Amino acid sequence: MKGVWNKMLRVDLTNRKVSVQVLPEKVLENFIGGAGLGAWVLWNEVPSEVKALSPENRIVFATGPFQGNRQTGSAKWTIVSKSPAFEANATSCVTWKWGIELKKTGYDALVVHGKADAPVYIKIDDGEVTVCDAGNLWGKDGYSTEDSIQDEIGKDFAVSCIGPAGEQLAKYACIITGKCSFAGRGGLGAVMGSKNLKAVAVRGSKTVEYANPEQVKALNKKVNRLVLETDQAKPYEQRSRDHGTSRATLRHARVGNLPVKNWQLDTYEGYEKLGAPCYAQTLNVKPHPCPSCTLACKNYVNVPEGPYSFEGEGPEYESYAMMGHNLMITDLEAVAYAGHMANIYGMDTISLGACLAWAYESFEKGVLTREDTYGLELTWGNADAMVKLTEKILKREEGLGYILGEGLMEAVRHYGKGSEAWAVFCNGLEMPAHDPRSAFVAGLSYLTGASCGGNHEKGNPQHIFVANMRLPEFGIGDQIEDEERHSWENASKYTVTFQHYANIIDSMVHCKFVDRSGYTMTHMLDTYNAITGLNWDFEDLLRAGERIFTLQRLLQLRYGRTIEHNKSFPQRIMEPKPDGYVAGVVPEGILDAVDDYYRYRGWDENGVPTQGKIREMGLEEFIK
Repeated sequence: MKGVWNKMLRVDLTNRKVSVQVLPEKVLENFIGGAGLGAWVLWNEVPSEVKALSPENRIVFATGPFQGNRQTGSAKWTIVSKSPAFEANATSCVTWKWGIELKKTGYDALVVHGKADAPVYIKIDDGEVTVCDAGNLWGKDGYSTEDSIQDEIGKDFAVSCIGPAGEQLAKYACIITGKCSFAGRGGLGAVMGSKNLKAVAVRGSKTVEYANPEQVKALNKKVNRLVLETDQAKPYEQRSRDHGTSRATLRHARVGNLPVKNWQLDTYEGYEKLGAPCYAQTLNVKPHPCPSCTLACKNYVNVPEGPYSFEGEGPEYESYAMMGHNLMITDLEAVAYAGHMANIYGMDTISLGACLAWAYESFEKGVLTREDTYGLELTWGNADAMVKLTEKILKREEGLGYILGEGLMEAVRHYGKGSEAWAVFCNGLEMPAHDPRSAFVAGLSYLTGASCGGNHEKGNPQHIFVANMRLPEFGIGDQIEDEERHSWENASKYTVTFQHYANIIDSMVHCKFVDRSGYTMTHMLDTYNAITGLNWDFEDLLRAGERIFTLQRLLQLRYGRTIEHNKSFPQRIMEPKPDGYVAGVVPEGILDAVDDYYRYRGWDENGVPTQGKIREMGLEEFIK
């Protein structure tokens, strides 16, 4: 198999020991790389009794066959570990050049375990690995950390690091790379912090061998042009290069897919200010593309003056939706500034926004008082209070700030008084900014996700209805009617297929955004075959996605996730919105849909893959 090294670099921080593991060829044939390889490592090395913040937990930084390939979307890479947010396996994808540089060192993945006796960072310079002192970096924000490391060892090193949130073990701390991309979900920054690992800096020069390099080159040229032309042919307000993910606001508002007032409303006055075209105009947007990307959906923004002035990476849809729309805030500069603070401290903005909205509603209903909120008036639309409370959370200030940094489940446990009724989390994780009342399949996907709780990117079937996305190679084509968004008839099929698709993408590793700009699974399969020489067909590809998902589910079961987790749905989402596109609609019958989902997968009534299904996936060695 070409396009991979079949080697993993391993660092034991406790003993400051570095080693190299040669992978059996079958591992990457079965699990591709990225998310699949990470799941394989956890299965073999992280038993049930190991806690997420234990030295014995592994954190896996993994590439796939696409890293180093100059194709739009191939700058992604994946981090896998056991999550401190819900004590089960978690996968988070990130972009920029770190994964490319790791692949150029001659390794497919880095596996770190143990705990250093003092703060350290790992330097990987081609084949030379050094565990370096990071005492002078501990306490620095993520952006300053990257600058300091590059000043010390060279600007051409790619850096992934944590900020103070990860050091202080906040349950939804993220990992920062390039001062612009974030492994946000599941609290994997806290795993690094628990190991006294501040950063990993990588520089490489090696070139992996492709089975058919000329075909790879031709496909890259074709794909890169196609994605650019498809995006630019869209109406101005829907172009990624001009607006990034802010193009989603108006589209989502039309179908009841915005989170407003902690998921209570359809829209609110001024909501359009947090979306295209206002976003680009207000924040002075410049495209900030990942390496080799022609889509350029990332934005560098500049707010030159005022109380929220800053320069840096602009907020994605998920960030401003959860920290803005969900609090009924219309001040985009304030929302962007709060998101910027979260970025440099290293905190997931989805979970942060969910905690802020819960706090606002708790204040409204008397569960929280001014004494709890540091004197802040947490009233809907109050942008200044949102910024100040965000700072309290990021700095882990005693009281409400610290507790909200532990996540919604801890906030409900601590404050109680019926506040679980408006705490919107699902399958162990704060719910992202896509409403199951707009498309029922979103809720089913959140409940049954096997690699990071209720996560919109680990199976995103809502895009069938929200973004008109299709996977014709996998049997999801134009036969779908819009009325199905509020039906369970084909929900299991759509959810399962998109969960497998997400694992394929996260294991290759590739970017899902290009799939809405002309890129298809045909392009992915053709490129994969040209890279590896495996000559797969679509059945092989889909089977790999199912095999990875099955292993992830087996990991969940090992870590104590059961049918109860798959059937605990947020009460708020079962309350109808009073008006708008989905007025009066709730995903009634969703728990029965979970049973149907189990049957569709060929699992037993408790959501356990049968031995027959496990053997069908070629996973006999995982039967226990």
